[in-house]
Amino acid sequence: MTGPVAQTSGRVRPRWRGMLLAWGPLLLAAGVLLASGQTRAVARALGGAQLAPTLALLGVGMVLPVVHARRWQIMLRAVAADVPLAEVVDMTVTASLVNYAVPGYAGSPVKGALARQFHDVGFGRSLPTLAAEQALDAAALLLGAVVGMALVWPTDGPARAWLASLVDHSGTVLMISALVLALAAGAGLLAARRYAQRFTERVVASGRMLAGDRARRRPVLLLTAAYWGLNLAAVWLGARAVGLTLAPVALLLLANVPLLVGLVSPLPGGLGLREGAMAAIAAVVGVPVPGIVAAAVLHRGVLVLALPLTLAGARLVARRSRWA
Repeated sequence: MTGPVAQTSGRVRPRWRGMLLAWGPLLLAAGVLLASGQTRAVARALGGAQLAPTLALLGVGMVLPVVHARRWQIMLRAVAADVPLAEVVDMTVTASLVNYAVPGYAGSPVKGALARQFHDVGFGRSLPTLAAEQALDAAALLLGAVVGMALVWPTDGPARAWLASLVDHSGTVLMISALVLALAAGAGLLAARRYAQRFTERVVASGRMLAGDRARRRPVLLLTAAYWGLNLAAVWLGARAVGLTLAPVALLLLANVPLLVGLVSPLPGGLGLREGAMAAIAAVVGVPVPGIVAAAVLHRGVLVLALPLTLAGARLVARRSRWA
């Protein structure tokens, strides 16, 4: 992805486009973090954090996109697109940086654009894999949140009252969400049939290939579980770095519910909403709110810092493999 000219399948694409896609997201993410004031909060959190768990958190942050990329690579192979792992890591990290910098759900579309730009994997082939990624991540977070809530329910106190209130309103929220999704899906299908029949046929064909590849289901599910577990470890390490030790129930709620909120948030990287959700949950499960806010800021800052480090490593590996 970092060569002077992006060339795939005999087509030479402009150098400026490749440079913009390769380095633009990193610069944009850095600019947004500086402008938002988050850098000062992260600096304060880092200044008071314990070194060992912070370094461990950084290591987990560098492994997370590699696991995520490996899963996507397996899915791409299911739709007849074989891309080297270092290149998939590059695309995954670049998309994550865009997601931290740009409002809206830009991560998956950027991955699709990068796959098309540098590896001639058309949107028709990559779209089912990107949708499957989102569905698997959301399902894992939802399952973790449900397990955490189930463990909270038998207890008395503010945690059960908060959960009861959440359950009372969940039916309405789910009905509205289902209606919006149904309308969006219907509009998308009508538009696809009318204006993009060929593209739709490619998406359907790729979706069938992905769904029919049973040999790759097990590694995809195992990598999804590993990705979910690493996210739990990252939240626990962030809390430990500021002097908190999270119990299993608190960890399940603090790691899954805020990340689920961030997954559906239109704000860049769920900025503010994830931290607010962690503070609200901490208040009802008996975890000190100031400490969990510091942990949330540290968690975000270290994971963002890990992205360019992982990106540099992926590009170094890619260059060495080309030189070999």
